Amino acid sequence: MQLRTISGTGTERNGCLWGKVMKKYFTVKIVALSAGILFTLYLILTGLVAPWAGKRIAVNALTKTLERQTRIESITFNPFTLEARVKNFAVESKIKGENLASIQDVYLNLSAASLLHLAPVISDLQVTAPNFSLHLNEDNSLNISDLLEGNKEPTAPEPEPAKEASDALFEFKVFNVKITDAALVFTDHIRSVTHSVTQLNFDLPVISSMEKDLATPIKAVMNCLLNNSRLDVNVTGIPFDATRKMSVSLSLLPLDLNCFVPYINLPAPYKIKSAGNLGLSVSGDYEIPAGKTVEEQTLAVNLKTVMKNFDLENVSGAKLFACPLLTMNASSQNVFDMNFLVDEVLLDQASLFIERDARGGINLVTGGQGMKTAQPPQASTRRSDASTVDTQAVQGQAPAVHENKKPLKPVIALSLPFTAKINQAAVKNMHIRFSDKMVSPEVVKEISSLDFRLTDMNVGSKVEGKYDLHILSGDDEEIKTAGAFHVHNDLKANGNVSVNGISLKNFRPYLAPYLGDNVTLENVAAALNFNMGFSQAGLGVEVSDGQVTLDTFGLTEQGKKQPLVQFDRLALSGISCDLLKQEAGVGLVELYKAQVEVNRDKTGRMDLLAAIEQALKPGGNPGKKATASKPAQTKQDATKQDEQNAPAPSPAWVATIHKTVLDQCRVQFIDQAKKEPVKVIMKDIGVTVENISTKKGEKSTFKASMTNKDKGQINLDGSFDISGPAATVNIDFNRIDVNTAEPYFTDFLKISISEGYLNTKGTVVVTPGKKKSDLPEITYKGQASLNNFMSKNKVDNTEFFSCKSLYATGMDISVNPMSVVIEKIALTDFYQRVILNKNAQLNYKEIMVEQPEDKTVPKGKTKTESAPVKEGGSIPHIRINAITLQGGHINFSDYFTQPNFTANMTEIAGSLTGLSSMGKAHAQLVLKGVHGGYAPLDITGQVDPLKDKRFVDLTISFKNIELPKFNVYSKKYLGYEIEKGKLILELHYNINGDKLNSNNHVLFDQLTLGKKVDSKDASSLPLEFAVSLLKNSKGEIDLNLPITGDLSDPKFHFGKVVGTVLKNFIMGIVTAPFKFLGNLVGVGSGQDLGYVEFDPGKSQLDQAQKDKLNKLVTVLDKRTNLKLEILSRYNKLKDAEQLRYEAYEAMVLSMDKKLPEDGTVRLADLDEEKRTRLIEKSYDKAQFPKPRDASGKEKELTLDEKETLLVTSMSLYGDALNDLGRRRGREIAKYLTETGKIDVRRVFVTQPDPVAEDEENSARIKTAFNLK
Repeated sequence: MQLRTISGTGTERNGCLWGKVMKKYFTVKIVALSAGILFTLYLILTGLVAPWAGKRIAVNALTKTLERQTRIESITFNPFTLEARVKNFAVESKIKGENLASIQDVYLNLSAASLLHLAPVISDLQVTAPNFSLHLNEDNSLNISDLLEGNKEPTAPEPEPAKEASDALFEFKVFNVKITDAALVFTDHIRSVTHSVTQLNFDLPVISSMEKDLATPIKAVMNCLLNNSRLDVNVTGIPFDATRKMSVSLSLLPLDLNCFVPYINLPAPYKIKSAGNLGLSVSGDYEIPAGKTVEEQTLAVNLKTVMKNFDLENVSGAKLFACPLLTMNASSQNVFDMNFLVDEVLLDQASLFIERDARGGINLVTGGQGMKTAQPPQASTRRSDASTVDTQAVQGQAPAVHENKKPLKPVIALSLPFTAKINQAAVKNMHIRFSDKMVSPEVVKEISSLDFRLTDMNVGSKVEGKYDLHILSGDDEEIKTAGAFHVHNDLKANGNVSVNGISLKNFRPYLAPYLGDNVTLENVAAALNFNMGFSQAGLGVEVSDGQVTLDTFGLTEQGKKQPLVQFDRLALSGISCDLLKQEAGVGLVELYKAQVEVNRDKTGRMDLLAAIEQALKPGGNPGKKATASKPAQTKQDATKQDEQNAPAPSPAWVATIHKTVLDQCRVQFIDQAKKEPVKVIMKDIGVTVENISTKKGEKSTFKASMTNKDKGQINLDGSFDISGPAATVNIDFNRIDVNTAEPYFTDFLKISISEGYLNTKGTVVVTPGKKKSDLPEITYKGQASLNNFMSKNKVDNTEFFSCKSLYATGMDISVNPMSVVIEKIALTDFYQRVILNKNAQLNYKEIMVEQPEDKTVPKGKTKTESAPVKEGGSIPHIRINAITLQGGHINFSDYFTQPNFTANMTEIAGSLTGLSSMGKAHAQLVLKGVHGGYAPLDITGQVDPLKDKRFVDLTISFKNIELPKFNVYSKKYLGYEIEKGKLILELHYNINGDKLNSNNHVLFDQLTLGKKVDSKDASSLPLEFAVSLLKNSKGEIDLNLPITGDLSDPKFHFGKVVGTVLKNFIMGIVTAPFKFLGNLVGVGSGQDLGYVEFDPGKSQLDQAQKDKLNKLVTVLDKRTNLKLEILSRYNKLKDAEQLRYEAYEAMVLSMDKKLPEDGTVRLADLDEEKRTRLIEKSYDKAQFPKPRDASGKEKELTLDEKETLLVTSMSLYGDALNDLGRRRGREIAKYLTETGKIDVRRVFVTQPDPVAEDEENSARIKTAFNLK
């Protein structure tokens, strides 16, 4: 009730309230109902209708658009979680049973935060197992070609968005983006290969373009299998920031490249056997620096590649090239700047196989024909100036000068759009096999290791760097080179090269066209530094510090085994060359243990010359026959053609060898062309030559030494100029065995040399001729000696000639023109054997070998007579100032006369001075000797054997010859024995041209004939009666036998002439015995009163001469109508001899200053000790050539020998002989007029003249008279 009251009392108020509540209730209910309906509709539409409708629409639209059946298993959307999923999406291919594309599952989770950010925020985006299939059809079209072509109708360009819109960044945020197990398969039906990308997974945790997330980096990871090789890609960065800073890394595990081989079209004969595999690692950093524009963007890249097991062969399966490993590490700080850095490029353990076939084709060259098919392309008819310059520079010619004088372009112009620095590019452990079948035998060469490096290399506007090459063959042959190069307009390179252990025998087939197979070449080593440049000036090459060594060289005559030339080592060092300056040089040439053997056979053929010809011309001259078939050119045509084709003269090269050394060398020469083979061996040869140069005026110096027959020593030194030619050579021969030369004169002389040594020391000078056509002048100045010489007659093996020493000094011999000048010659202790054999032939003639008749000489003439003689050129200039003989011995044996006769001439000494082939002066001869131990021989006079017109004027004095010793001849030719007697000969011979005039004074002292002997060869003259008539009161027979004749008369025979004169003289005495002046007036008892005599050198009359004059006074008193003419006379020989002795005596006495100089003291007055001392002192001071021994030293002589030499060396001065003759004439006139009282008007004295030639050998000097 109470309640109702309450209700009742507040009915209106409660009703109003209830209405409001219900109104609100219905409003909320309506809203809730509307929301429910809308939500229900949302759920129905998004969860059921939209996926169903979207699937149908998508399938139909895609099927229609792609023209391929499209399938979608399901599309779902969770309206509560905003998750969407598409399952099993597929687009069928036109190939039946295959999908073009398929996706197993696509999951998308849209976050509700999108409403908060008013931008899409995706929590998850996942794609599972997307697969794509591409096909390249045989018609070269893709299975999606129709899709790629699309709608070809042009579309209207979209309007450009406002600038504000373009600058605005579309904001979004996506989490957990993943692609799982994606795949792409590409099938190439043309090449029958398939490529695939499988197991591709992509993971991107977050990516956002919202402003607050711009600095938040993204980290994306992708990996897959590329043709079953793993590929990893990582991307990090802030792509929506203003700097766009991004980093990318890519890693590809070894990728088999063989599947890409079908895409490579190689020309024949190449074939890729295995393309190998490729490993790749790439990283990059991209950025737009803060505050910079996109034009200043940077992209830094690092690249590492590894390629393995590439193998190239030819179509027949033969190996060409194999590359086990190729790596490259490269980078760039900014790719957009086109600057790159290659840290390393390495080709390791590669193999290269090169082969040249029999036709010259090379397996590595397209077509296999080598250079025969690799012709350069045809040049354009319009060529640039640069190409012309390049061609000329390569050919070593001066660049052409163009009239327009355009600036010359660089030889090598570089214009690369990038720059690169290569720290190292290397080839290591490369193997090369080269075989050459074009030569015979085939050459196969293996290079076991080739290492090549390029370092510090810059490539861009210029190319420069360093290189290093090392080659090692299987035969331990080694080649090294290292250096640097620079290319910038010009090419420049420098470095060093070394070659070691190169065996030339491996390359003999290549040397065959130039060297015969008789040449043996072993190891060669070389090293040099070079500097090369290629510019407008041409190709310039400079070589320095070069070295070349050749071991074991041999030259053998074909068909023989023993080498003719061989050496152990030839080394050249300090080699230099400048191509532009045309200069070449060698610092040192060393030749060790060289041996040369030369053999000349009986035909005169030299095997060494034949071997050299075989070595230099091994294949003959193949073009000779073809040349012979051409028409012969006239000399005039050939000359014109030579002038037209002659190249312009170029500067001559200057070549210099600074030093050449030959050590321990040996030369052997065997000559079998002679009757007796000759063998000469020179060993221990050492030669040093310095500064051999072709430069004109440069002098080279040298030294040489060698040994001959273990004892002989040869030393040479001097200088020469090969451009001259000119030379100066100092020679020193010591104990050279002259026996070696014997076979060379056996064709002319039948003598053998038992012993003999030649010594010589002097200088040879070679001077170029005044004209190029003139022969050079050769001179020799020095001394020579022949020591211990012994020779034998080969006919009877008897001694012929020997000497202890033949010594010549002051020699000056020249050739062109020929001239011989010798200051002194000394022959010491010589021996000559003279034999008259049983056939009455002297051994001089016996040893002469009869020469075959010269058929070119006209019959009846000698060779000398028939040969024309140029005026002034028949005899060269010969001058020998002095010849000295000492200790001579001549042994004469007569085996023709029975019993045999032997005589000895000993103590032969003398001199010959002034011997010459020029001038008017005659040579002076003084010769002394002893016959039989006590009979002296003196020969004095003048001779000229060397001049065109021969001249001899000799006086021969032979005293105290015991005549019984010659009974063998007196019994044979006189028919008597000689019981006793001595013979004195005073002979004077004068030959002037071909005219002989001689006076022979023969004095027989106490000649007594013995018993008569029957002899068929004896003369029929009444010798006993002639002897009794000829003997004077002293028992002397004094004969003067003048002999004259014409030596040019072929009938002239000296022996016959002498016999005839002697016979006529004796017959004249026998038939006319009363021819003495004294008998005319009955006084004199046969005494000749027509002269008086003086002692040599004296002008005083002795008593005998006064008595003779008294008898003459008697004659004159009885014949008062006669006038007397006194012929003043002097003897050029006897007086000169006495005056010489007096001069000698004065000289010896002058050695003691204490002796008076008035002539009161004579040499004979001195005691023996003092006399000996003064003679020794005089001899020591004398200047004439003195006898010497084998060593060239002055020989020890006896006192008598020294005295003899001193006397013969004295010279006369002034008019001494004229004064002597004048005093004699006045002495006679004074005696006749004052003592004999002869009227002075009847006595006349003539000017002094020398005694007649027939009186020159008289013991005393006659002053004869003439009656008028």
